[in-house]
Amino acid sequence: MDSDAKTTKVDASAVQGWFADQRALRHYSEAVKNVGLWCSEEKVLRQIFSPDQTLLDLGTGTGRVAFGLWEIGYDKVMGVDSCRPMIQEARHLNKLLEYRVSFRVEDACKMSFEENLFDGVIFAFNGLMQIPGEKERSQAVKEIFRVLRPGGHFVFTTHDRNHWRLREFFANQAKMWSENKQDPRLREFGDNLFDSREGTIFMHLPDREEVRSLLDENEFMVLFDAMREEIANEPPEVRDFADECRFWVARKPDSVSENDEC
Repeated sequence: MDSDAKTTKVDASAVQGWFADQRALRHYSEAVKNVGLWCSEEKVLRQIFSPDQTLLDLGTGTGRVAFGLWEIGYDKVMGVDSCRPMIQEARHLNKLLEYRVSFRVEDACKMSFEENLFDGVIFAFNGLMQIPGEKERSQAVKEIFRVLRPGGHFVFTTHDRNHWRLREFFANQAKMWSENKQDPRLREFGDNLFDSREGTIFMHLPDREEVRSLLDENEFMVLFDAMREEIANEPPEVRDFADECRFWVARKPDSVSENDEC
């Protein structure tokens, strides 16, 4: 890594480049076959959405959630991702599986869809928090609000840095940030950048209050949040694939007055 790369702040183009890494593509492609929908995802999504609704799987990657929904009868799902190689792989798998899921390249912060188009938006596997920058994540939530129909639901997951498994790590991180010794590529406290067998991964790990504020400032009504372990006991392949996370269910009000009443 050259000296500039060691100090350049993480941005969306860097994250896209890491997702285009062949190791990442292989990892997410294998997850379609070996992981599929988590038990917790299926439980939550079945409760919130009906099979006749039009759903957007945002940050679909190679289509794990979109394919999983198709397999349980949801045939009005569109998967989108800003990483073109991921979408190309999803389309390849779609053809091999002989499914009819639609996939296209879209930037979550600036989608080309018209307003009030979808009954539901899903941003699974902590995808929202892989957008670097507080402003950029807020813009993505604003876009999600725009493309949702009134009364539509937004379901997503995040880490929770106050979870007992992360407290020691973030206590150390807080000390580093207070002494200005954090990784210079990081933009905000809660950011994390690490190398794994899937390549380089960026993730912002919020606390619960941060996520609630993000939803509130973009006019969403929070209906539910719970840790994955509270929802379902996942099999080993899911726990190996993804760390513990918090599920969120939010709703776009039917009207401005409904939001004011709440």
